[in-house]
Amino acid sequence: MRLVRQVGLHPFLASAYPVLTLLAANAGQVRYSIVLRPLVLSLLGAAVLVGVLRWWLKDWIKAGMLATWLIVLFFGYGHLYNALRGVVLAGTTLGRHRFLVPAWALLALGGGWLIAQHRIDVRAGSRALNAVLVIALVFPLGQLAWPRNAGAAVLSGQELATQIRAQGMDLDSMPDIYYIILDAYARADTLSESFDLDNSAFLEALGGLGFYVADCSQANYAQTELTLAAALNMDYVDRLVEQPLSEPDDRRRLWPLMRQSMVRTGLEQSGYLSVAFETGYYWSEWEDADLYLAPPTGWLAGMTAYEGTLLRSTAAWAAIDALPVLPPGLLRDLDRSTAAHRERVEFVLDQLAGMATRPGPKLVFVHLVSPHRPFVFDSQGNPVEDDYTWTPSNLGLERYKSGYREQVRFLNNRLLPILERLIADSDPAPVILLQSDHGPEEGAAVDRIRNLGAYFLGAVGQETLLPGITPVNGFRAVFRSRFGLELPLLQDVSYFSTYDRPFEFTIIDESCPAEG
Repeated sequence: MRLVRQVGLHPFLASAYPVLTLLAANAGQVRYSIVLRPLVLSLLGAAVLVGVLRWWLKDWIKAGMLATWLIVLFFGYGHLYNALRGVVLAGTTLGRHRFLVPAWALLALGGGWLIAQHRIDVRAGSRALNAVLVIALVFPLGQLAWPRNAGAAVLSGQELATQIRAQGMDLDSMPDIYYIILDAYARADTLSESFDLDNSAFLEALGGLGFYVADCSQANYAQTELTLAAALNMDYVDRLVEQPLSEPDDRRRLWPLMRQSMVRTGLEQSGYLSVAFETGYYWSEWEDADLYLAPPTGWLAGMTAYEGTLLRSTAAWAAIDALPVLPPGLLRDLDRSTAAHRERVEFVLDQLAGMATRPGPKLVFVHLVSPHRPFVFDSQGNPVEDDYTWTPSNLGLERYKSGYREQVRFLNNRLLPILERLIADSDPAPVILLQSDHGPEEGAAVDRIRNLGAYFLGAVGQETLLPGITPVNGFRAVFRSRFGLELPLLQDVSYFSTYDRPFEFTIIDESCPAEG
């Protein structure tokens, strides 16, 4: 305890602050447990640094002060580097390692000299740092304790469950329901026009399995959170919240609508088992499902996207840029952990293939983040790397199209036998909604709205489907056809918005290619 008083808490508070701040900035998108490894390593690093400096300076207080100074420089480097990348002076971008590294070295040496030579009152400085950093930590900890996702009017599934039970169906006659979202999978005409990809063979194969393929399918929204909230609650988002959505941060109010939706709660209360998978995006993960499946991980697993983002904000980024001989695996992990993403996609597909043999009835929710980037497969399923260095100005768009095509082909090859097996192994016939939340990331607004829509309702109910059906009507069609509920279909409307302004909508009216 005396040692803690001598050193001060500030080196450890300074090492914890950036880790917790990044977690608070992503509250709701990642599990809180993801912070454990980087937090422990950061605190251990601070302890080792204090010990080494104590050996050099022969003084615990000075060691603690200098350690805090070096920790602040280490974690602050990336933020200033990114801020200066947009600043140009005399035709030169100031955000360059060649400028910042010498400046950082001078700051480190200068701070070390001031502290080592006792040019500052280290005792008073230590007390001040303790106070400042305790106050600073209040803000991220407050965000984590009280996340800003309150206010969503989460609809109860009680009414839906009551209507289902009123039909007098027993559990053995209720179909398994698979809701499979292929993130950013484009409609056939967009694939043909923008990606030079003929997807007719895949769609015809779906038709051969008994799917209704909506030739004019469009998403209700251009973003995943909006689309899933509407689809899983069978209504448009402006009618699902108590107050109008306006600010970008308001998207957090949609997350309870996805995680505890009307469809999910209604089916669970009707006796359904809920099954979900890890997606890599916390807001679309049903961790409290009856059966939640995720790839096995451990303390020594590859770097997560969260850890890569944290490391890119530190002075380590200068070393990484300067040392191209670093192991490729490390560089991949720093770029959104492509290996982990590949493992997650393969795990979901492998588990989904045998899902029909599990006792039912069950609602299986699959949000597969593919063909959305990162592009980690070629058409045959071989691993490829997506290093995220391309831009539209350096032929990046062509590179995007090539990677996207390959990943669509990979999904087609993997999905067909899985869907065929789900249908063959199910009795009664299952319900399968195979949709995308929106179209490709790159392209015009109309391409972003054109999505994949394919529906397997069994031997009945295909007449309820129309070529232009949108996700908001998907489950309405399911409950009408397979459960006999009186649920009218809503008008199909598509709203485009950008990620920065998610609730500033533009209606996208499009003619249907099947009608042309």
